[in-house]
Amino acid sequence: MADLLYQRLGVAVNRLAQDLMSRKAGDRIPSVSEYEEILQVSRGTVQNSVTYLKEKGAISLISRGYLGTYIEKINYRRLQECTFKKELLAAMPLPYSLSYQGFATALYQVFSPLTFNLLYARGAESRLRLISADVCQFIVCSRYTAEEAVRTQKNVEIAMDFGPGSYLSGHVLVLRDPNAKGIENGMRVAYDRTSPDQQHITELVCKGAEDIKYVEIHAHQTVSAICSGRIDAGIWNLDEILESNHQDLNIIPLDNIGDVSAYSTATVLVRKGDTATKQILEHYLDADTITGIQNDVKQGKIPADY
Repeated sequence: MADLLYQRLGVAVNRLAQDLMSRKAGDRIPSVSEYEEILQVSRGTVQNSVTYLKEKGAISLISRGYLGTYIEKINYRRLQECTFKKELLAAMPLPYSLSYQGFATALYQVFSPLTFNLLYARGAESRLRLISADVCQFIVCSRYTAEEAVRTQKNVEIAMDFGPGSYLSGHVLVLRDPNAKGIENGMRVAYDRTSPDQQHITELVCKGAEDIKYVEIHAHQTVSAICSGRIDAGIWNLDEILESNHQDLNIIPLDNIGDVSAYSTATVLVRKGDTATKQILEHYLDADTITGIQNDVKQGKIPADY
């Protein structure tokens, strides 16, 4: 019985600490009765959980009579140490462009009150596997990939959208033939099955062409494969083209495939029903703050730090 009570207290402390991590000093917290409903535990367990967090130095509370109880002081790292997951872990693309470096820098800055780390994983499919396996609490991907994942996997949901241009400036078609105007019959075209964005855009630009040979390579190898003659065409990141001084290549804008904003929009995905992580993200993540820091890195106003 003692072990069972200890386990229940541990679960309640974990959930209470996660709830408080999404709050700040000066906030009114729910009453004990309200926390009974929120945490689905007894009144005594709520009170014991609050006492435990106080003793750990995670929170200091002050009662204001009929107005309720307010947070006087809060130590986010100590709160985090009282949760089952003592580190907030996320995954995003390899930081090969200034856009990604700026986004990573912004995440580290806004999550500085917590123990936070990023995994860098090539290909959105690999990042989706990480969140499905409960390795990460959230991942960063494009809006297109996020919507496809929600539609097909059913175990993830979109927590935040940072607007067009926040993921990357855009995609372009890169051609080996300097005189080519677009995809032509018989071309060898780069195809990356680990990247839903590159895969879908490639299929759109190749629509109508005949005898296309898809060459399976990682998207980041597109330019080198074109320069070596391995492929004739491929979709790649405009930021990387410009930052790597590849402007001498035959680069075609994607003006004829409709609205491409979903591919350039950074989105955060969490596991469906993970309200604790969503609350933390809502507390720390602000689209204007993230993109502001990202732009400062891109413009050289602050160094990338990730």
